[in-house]
Amino acid sequence: MARPSPLSSIAASPDAQGLTDHIGVRIVRISEALNRLATRMFAARWGLRNTDLRLMNILDHADPMAVSEISRRAHVDKAWVSRSLRALETRGLVERRADPADTRLTLFALTDHGQSLLEEVRPHALQGEVGLLQGIDGRRLKRMLDRLEANAAAALERN
Repeated sequence: MARPSPLSSIAASPDAQGLTDHIGVRIVRISEALNRLATRMFAARWGLRNTDLRLMNILDHADPMAVSEISRRAHVDKAWVSRSLRALETRGLVERRADPADTRLTLFALTDHGQSLLEEVRPHALQGEVGLLQGIDGRRLKRMLDRLEANAAAALERN
């Protein structure tokens, strides 16, 4: 006997017409809630925006990198990354470096101060994750998220 399509149970849902149970819609709602929670925690205590943390995490223990590479990894445009990096640089959290192979290229790296601030923030972020994962197998969820991200990236490349 053929296995039912995973979409059959979703399509039969009473909310299917309104898309309130649509996976993409639900992920956006969750993302917005997590964004608000992170803003409350990190902006109030450390003066860091979610975008600041996003860029700092990309630079965490990484070789210095160009704005274009940071932009690619963050999935946002270079202008946004440049503005955010300037703000982080003003605070002494990131620094500019000339690329030794191409002096026309500017690279960015976390400063020691930026690295230590990220180390201070990290346990609080992980503790928040523990609360979010109550009753959920975190490893399984992360594997699903990895697959979902890969599928989304592939869909973007196709379209």
